[in-house]
Amino acid sequence: MARALGLVGLGLMALFAGVHVQAQIRSVEVQLDNDQFAFTPGSKERWYTSGIFVRAAVDPQPEALDARAMAAWCRNLIDCDPNTQVQRIWSVSQVIYTPAYTGTTLPQPKDWPYAAALSAGLKVMAQGSRTRQSLGLQLGVIGPAALGEPVQNAVHRLVGQPLALGFDLQVKTQPVIQADWSRLVAIPLAGRTDLDLVTRTAIILGNPVTQAGVGAQFRFGALPAGPSWPGEFMPAAAATRGLYGFIGAQAQAVARNQLIDGETAGYESLVKSRPAVGELFAGGSWSVTPGWWFDFTFAMRSLEFTAPPGARPMTPQRYGMLTLRWASD
Repeated sequence: MARALGLVGLGLMALFAGVHVQAQIRSVEVQLDNDQFAFTPGSKERWYTSGIFVRAAVDPQPEALDARAMAAWCRNLIDCDPNTQVQRIWSVSQVIYTPAYTGTTLPQPKDWPYAAALSAGLKVMAQGSRTRQSLGLQLGVIGPAALGEPVQNAVHRLVGQPLALGFDLQVKTQPVIQADWSRLVAIPLAGRTDLDLVTRTAIILGNPVTQAGVGAQFRFGALPAGPSWPGEFMPAAAATRGLYGFIGAQAQAVARNQLIDGETAGYESLVKSRPAVGELFAGGSWSVTPGWWFDFTFAMRSLEFTAPPGARPMTPQRYGMLTLRWASD
């Protein structure tokens, strides 16, 4: 654990070097992903089984490095809205993947290998009334130092579920070095203020994942002040009082996924990442009390890997996202 925390600490220092830190936190959110949130029995836990994301945002000074970088991006590459608000977002995340059967210590070369990634991130986001853009960088580690085994089995002990026994065979240690960009555009529909369409374009470059994606969702109800997307940070200025729902789809073209294709310990995996993945999702966001919001998203994702003949029958994965958010006035 000390090794893993040390790696994350080094990542944070590298990310924030030269960046002026403003103390006041504007908003914080905690996101938990789990296939059991999508009503999957614990005995059928598989593949993307757990994700933990903690994010906090502050307003950077205009002369700060990241704020100037976003201003230059908006000025010279892709336009942002007038009077766009810039926020700096810090994050720590862990994701865990397992095969469908976790009750054996034997290799399972025809299924998704055990894998975990732990990383720290810095993102700068420009939020406007119609568009949002973000630029980010993540640093961290894949492998035993990502703490997949102790975290997952501690949760299983807590809820009385069988332990995952095969983490000794997980994807071997390698770095997480990943840059990302995304852009959201909100398009009002039929002149209404309670119905719109949000489109998303995103690119991730690096390790473990390199991919490009597009998506669209319909939102209805008490809409936020600007575009939003499940799993992406909601700036404090965008949050509104009330309840809104959403339903949408997205697709990714995948060039690299080391959480599937990475070298495994003790055996040779026979599965390969698919070059294209699709996802359907639906959910809602509710302002529980002033300053607090709760989101739930149900998602169904197509198969992310190919398996050789003789593998057990496989169906699309479903999982849920729970997000609790606080924002200052």
